[in-house]
Amino acid sequence: MRRFVVIPAVLLLFAAVMPAAASAQSAPDERARFTDEFVEENFCGTGESVQVVENTVANVWGLEGEDTFKLTFRSKVTLTYGDRTLVEIDAGRVDVQRVEGTYPGPRTAFVIETGLRAALRLPGGGMLTLDHGYLEYLASFDENGDFLGVETLKEAGGHPVFEEGVFCEIAVEALEIPTS
Repeated sequence: MRRFVVIPAVLLLFAAVMPAAASAQSAPDERARFTDEFVEENFCGTGESVQVVENTVANVWGLEGEDTFKLTFRSKVTLTYGDRTLVEIDAGRVDVQRVEGTYPGPRTAFVIETGLRAALRLPGGGMLTLDHGYLEYLASFDENGDFLGVETLKEAGGHPVFEEGVFCEIAVEALEIPTS
């Protein structure tokens, strides 16, 4: 299943495929603005399909071949099932420093995330969950760049979506997807 929390997805994409260095430059080394529309088959293991539209703006500071990079982003993701829509908003900063291994081999990165990792709400309705604040963790990758796992080092602010399974529990209920 595709993980819908955009920040970790964007972070893992950059950490897996792009060794980089945080730059002292004022302008970002790379700017990305994209819209991605697709159908997520078997959404959260329910067997149901959900329409997904993701709009993201990201800025990356870093130079290929070095050990650190910085990413700033804002994103809006809409998930639609039937006549129900769930909105996820993300915005923040991610700082990554490789602390072990070499690119492109097996490696571990020290990551600091600040900002709004995931605000899930129904349009016109209240907040369903809010994942925000400060996170420090180690992210590990194998020799193929595949994500192996996370070891949380420090957390402040409340991060329910960072925990496995919380996103799916909230999304399936909010979208009123049948589970049996």
